[in-house]
Order: sequence, then C-alpha cells, then structure tokens
Amino acid sequence: MLRDDLMDILTAILYIILFMVLMLFVFSMGLLIPIVGNKDIISVLAIGFIVGLVGGAFFVTPIYQEIPYVVGSIVETFTGDNELINIEVSPIVDLNKLLIDLNETEGIISIIHKGVEVKTDPFSSGRKKIIEEKLPIVDKNFNNFSVNETGVIYLNVPEGYEPHAAIKKLGDWLMYTGEINIRYTLIHIQIEAKPSNVDDIVKFLNSENIVVTSIEGPVEDSINNTKNLMLDNNYIIVLSGFFGVIIALISIYIDDIRPVVKRFLDKIKEIITNITNRN
Repeated sequence: MLRDDLMDILTAILYIILFMVLMLFVFSMGLLIPIVGNKDIISVLAIGFIVGLVGGAFFVTPIYQEIPYVVGSIVETFTGDNELINIEVSPIVDLNKLLIDLNETEGIISIIHKGVEVKTDPFSSGRKKIIEEKLPIVDKNFNNFSVNETGVIYLNVPEGYEPHAAIKKLGDWLMYTGEINIRYTLIHIQIEAKPSNVDDIVKFLNSENIVVTSIEGPVEDSINNTKNLMLDNNYIIVLSGFFGVIIALISIYIDDIRPVVKRFLDKIKEIITNITNRN
C-alpha cells in the first residue's frame, strides 16, 4: 500500500513537471514575438491554447481525478473511522470458504450477516398474510422479516444461524403450503474494514465475483461529496487551454508587465515597511 502511494506521488510530480515543460515551451514561443513580429501573435496564442489542451488532457486531468482520493486519505488520517462494505452473495458461492478467506484478509474488522433476500413467484394479499403469520412458527429464528406481494421476502436471521439452512427451510415450506417457487436468493453481508484496506478488499471480492452493493463511511462520503463538487474533465481541459493562452500573453508582453509587477511589489514592500515602523 505504501509503495502504491509513493508511486502515485511520483507519477503526479512527473505529470506536473511535464505540464510545466509544455508551458515553458509556450512561454519561449511568446518571447520570440519581438524577433518574428506582431503578425505572429495570433499563431502563438493558438499554439498556447492547443498545447494547454494537450497538457490538460494528458497531465492535468489524471491529477485532477485523484483529488477525491486525496481528500479521502486526509479524512482517513484525521477520523480513523472504519468503512462498511455491503455485499450480496449468491447461494452457489461457498459461503464458508468465502468467510474464511475474508477473515484472513488484512484490514477486516468484522463480518455481519445482515439477512437473506428471497425472490419467489408473486402471491396474493391473502397468501402474504398467511406467510407473515406462519413464518415465526416455521422457524423461531424467523422473527424479523418483511414480505412483499411481488414475491420478495427478506429474513433478518440471528448471527450464527446458517443462511443456507434458512433458505432451504423457507423454500420447502413455501412449496409445500402454497406451491410457491423460489426464483433466486441473495445473502446480504456487511463487512467492517479499515479505510486503507477497502480498495484491496473490494478487488478481492470482485475477483470472487461477489457483488459490492455499497460502501459507507466518512472516507467514502468525503470521496463522493468531492466528486459531486468537481467540474467535468472537459472543463478542466479547456481551462488548461486558456491557461496556455495566458502564459503566451504573459511572455509576449513581458516587457510591459515587468515594470507593473515591480511597482506593485515596491508598493507592498513600502506598506510592510510603514507597518513595521509604526510598531
């Protein structure tokens, strides 16, 4: 993880240097105007805009896209709160093996079974009422559930109760009493993990074809909030193009700008000197 962070920092520094090299090229083009003549000002400005666009596309936007994750790292450093990874597991997955692998994965604090979602054939409102009345009798662990007539039954079984056993018992009962078929089932699991390990855990889950439904926590919230506040990459590329134009203008009119900057700095220096003398 530390090695990956170091590589990201080095890559960002390299991109910044390359963008500065491009702007230096634009600046040098503007310095040639007194030699080649004012007739080429438009050409230099156009070159500045195009070079800025290229630099924005290849060097600025990759860094810009990493800003949310930098913010997330800062939040992680100051809060230290854990993240919650919500996943859906199909019954065809070897749940015991998955849990063993997850418990051996670095950064995982706890694993909690959140419940079983069962999708069945649709049924009538009368059948819905029967299911709601009989479920606690079918199994004493079925005491926290919701039933929808569209054919969705959600069981929140106690910790330690085997989800596959709950699915089989429910399926057998539904078929025996109402000839209701189970179409598919999903086991909902919540993983509490350290923020710095979330990416690696998600990669592992993806490699096992486990669906990650959501990630919750202060770090993920800060990343999403930052993304929502950011401009589209195309705007950043266009702004980089205009930045290239500004660099070109500065270089073209550097002789006129230098005295203005000098007077401004002298004025600031005078103000600071006056304040110091008064104190």
